[in-house]
Amino acid sequence: MTDESFLGNALNGIDAKGRLSVPAAFREVLAARSDGRTLILAPAERADCLVGYDSSYPAKVRAELEARFAGDYSGARDDHFRATFGAAERVPIDENGRIIVSSAMKGTGEFDRLALFWGMGDYFEVWNPLHFVERPNLDPRAIRIVQRLLDARGTA
Repeated sequence: MTDESFLGNALNGIDAKGRLSVPAAFREVLAARSDGRTLILAPAERADCLVGYDSSYPAKVRAELEARFAGDYSGARDDHFRATFGAAERVPIDENGRIIVSSAMKGTGEFDRLALFWGMGDYFEVWNPLHFVERPNLDPRAIRIVQRLLDARGTA
């Protein structure tokens, strides 16, 4: 991986066909880290959102899990690997910078018409913006940022 990080945030619409524009800054990171034509979406482990990352990132996750479960071949290990890799989807990015969010991912993220992208360094999160601001202990600055994004779209 390069030193490129997923930084910043964006609020984008999801159309009736599930098309969602990936922020240009995030597409630049994807291109710097991999081919830039594909991203991976998966349910987040510790939050009610999706996580997105480049195609080289699963190798890092697999290495971390192998270290965490070294010598452990229990059902718990298998369940964790299933949840991490089996629920992930490789999603092509079209020439306009859009992806199609599958119905499974759309349901997992509980998306309606809007998706909030939130940079997390090595990866990014994709939230229903209303769920994001309801997180306990969320920094008030983050709430204000999302509120301004919603206000700008006339959806607050």
